[in-house]
Amino acid sequence: MGNDEDGIDWQRVGRVATEPDGSAHWGRIRSAVRGRGSREDTDLAPLVLVAAVWTLLGPVLAAVFPGNVGLAPWQAAGLGVVVLLGLVAAVADRLDEYEVTDDDVVIEELRARYAAGALSLAEFERRVERVVAEGPEAVDPSIGGEGSGTEGRDPVAILRERYARGEIDDAEYRRRLEGLGEDVPDRVSESA
Repeated sequence: MGNDEDGIDWQRVGRVATEPDGSAHWGRIRSAVRGRGSREDTDLAPLVLVAAVWTLLGPVLAAVFPGNVGLAPWQAAGLGVVVLLGLVAAVADRLDEYEVTDDDVVIEELRARYAAGALSLAEFERRVERVVAEGPEAVDPSIGGEGSGTEGRDPVAILRERYARGEIDDAEYRRRLEGLGEDVPDRVSESA
């Protein structure tokens, strides 16, 4: 495939947007749609929603109210499809530039894996220190894969779910919250 005329490396987009097992990496796609958390990148989610609604409802509105919409049904659908394709290209462009190894992305994945119980506190701290000292390329956050399904999830929410299911007791919940650098409540029931 390679680069297209817009400069998007579609093979790289495919690698960034998929997990090793071939499934979609929704956390990264969501980050690209929401602007990667960067102040410079705009949030595309409202535009995606409007384009999808227009693609689905535009032809219906054009058929029911031909004089008011000013477009034939096929034109309305075509416009929506063109806008959706433009948004897909914008998301792909962001994914192409997406730095999979950004410090914050790797550390957040490590936090989620620690909250899920896939990493001990010592291993979690060791990996975070390596990311900070040597850069994000030094650590593969997916090692210790028992935490699969944690990508893009809030580590505190993962801990709360584990506590609610009875997987961890009060002391372990508090210890892991503290390990994540979160405020530990006086009573667990305040946060659970």
